[in-house]
Amino acid sequence: MDHNKRTALLTAIDIGNLTRAAEQLGYTQSGLSYIIKSLEAEFGFPLLIRSRSGVRPTADCTRILPLLRELHHKSQMLE
Repeated sequence: MDHNKRTALLTAIDIGNLTRAAEQLGYTQSGLSYIIKSLEAEFGFPLLIRSRSGVRPTADCTRILPLLRELHHKSQMLE
């Protein structure tokens, strides 16, 4: 998983809204959706539950979220 994809997923989860997350990251909403779909293909399961009120992690995503956050934190330390 690439650093930018991980950042995109974590930002979407933290903000809870794909449009606002995309704006913060400098992507279009459709561009961020594409990144999330590519991550879902990599992992082999859905990562986000999308609704009118925003997005939230699926149960599978919630299980791996601590590892993703740790990897993200360690990656930032190396930069």
